Amino acid sequence: MSVNHNASDLEAIIAQRIADAGGWIPFDQFMGAALYEPKSGYYESAAVFGKDGDFITGGGLGPWLALGYADLIEWGWNQLGSPADWTLVEQGGGSGALLVDVVTLLQKKEIADPKIIMIETSSQMRERQQTHFMAHHLDVLSMPNLTDVGELENCLMFCNELPDAFPVKSFVWRDKTLIERGVAHSQNHFIWQDGLPIRDESIEVDDHLKSAWPDRYISEWNPNLATWQADVANMMTRGFLFCVDYGYSQQEYYRPQRVEGTLLGHRSHQVVENVLDRPGSCDITAHIDFTALRRIGERLGLRSECFMTQGAWLAQSPSVQKHIESLAASGNVESVQQLAHAKRMLLPFGMGETFKLLVEGFNIGHTVPGYLNQFNRLKDLVQTKGVA
Repeated sequence: MSVNHNASDLEAIIAQRIADAGGWIPFDQFMGAALYEPKSGYYESAAVFGKDGDFITGGGLGPWLALGYADLIEWGWNQLGSPADWTLVEQGGGSGALLVDVVTLLQKKEIADPKIIMIETSSQMRERQQTHFMAHHLDVLSMPNLTDVGELENCLMFCNELPDAFPVKSFVWRDKTLIERGVAHSQNHFIWQDGLPIRDESIEVDDHLKSAWPDRYISEWNPNLATWQADVANMMTRGFLFCVDYGYSQQEYYRPQRVEGTLLGHRSHQVVENVLDRPGSCDITAHIDFTALRRIGERLGLRSECFMTQGAWLAQSPSVQKHIESLAASGNVESVQQLAHAKRMLLPFGMGETFKLLVEGFNIGHTVPGYLNQFNRLKDLVQTKGVA
């Protein structure tokens, strides 16, 4: 179990910020401090990922994600014209294990060795990643922000469960008006408190979706998607972004039955519903509105090429198929365990349906991996009526 011994210090920091702001701050400021506050935020904890942490990402369930990413990266490199000079970028890579696995697989393919960059906000996590990279004799340039990278001519970027950790804003639909929800501090506890009405243009949700919401409908939106996509577009002169995360199309995200949104915490592999409790002691996350992500990206020149479930993507990846065949032929205990993890990654009752893959291309002709074309669900992300 991960324990953040600086949690009480963090509570004092946030409480003071609320007092300085007049008794209320928007939720995204609370979430940003809870996750990323230097020396005391959640991602500064010693153990976050894995069995001894609070949750396991897909990269911790065997080689499946690494195999799928390696196939995508090989395809993307060929689409770029098989350049001798190119850069591989991962952002928010956790322990660094997924990047090591991906690069190890790429070294077995007939492609040029890339320059490798890891983008990681947390200084503590950057240190842990570098220790892991050094142990595997991997030369990785580590930077805190995409804006530190500069322009990259031939760039292939991937991320796994990254934008779900961007601080989100919360709202309540009250009397047919969008009201921003924020955080106050009362009797040594953080509590939800409604703020002011939100300008309609701040949340690009179709009116026909809003009209179906019941009164007191609660959800969230992610203003940081726009900043992130702009940073990617400014960095990438030419290339692809492969983004995997849990989320929905906007039609599904804001369905009227989802009356409390998707905001959750995770502590010791258990769901935490009160995300205001003990900031810094648990992960806080929200699902991704992939319709919004596509719309924002395309305004910046990041054209969405492919969107599908993680299960469909991995099931069609040649390297994944080959590895499954090898494990099935082996039949030993380790193979059976790996195949059990494969089911969790691929099948709908596990992570196969909720997690999605979005492929974006920048300054390159329209193209989709041939082995994925049949399962492309990009039409699910078309702009709903009434949204510019």
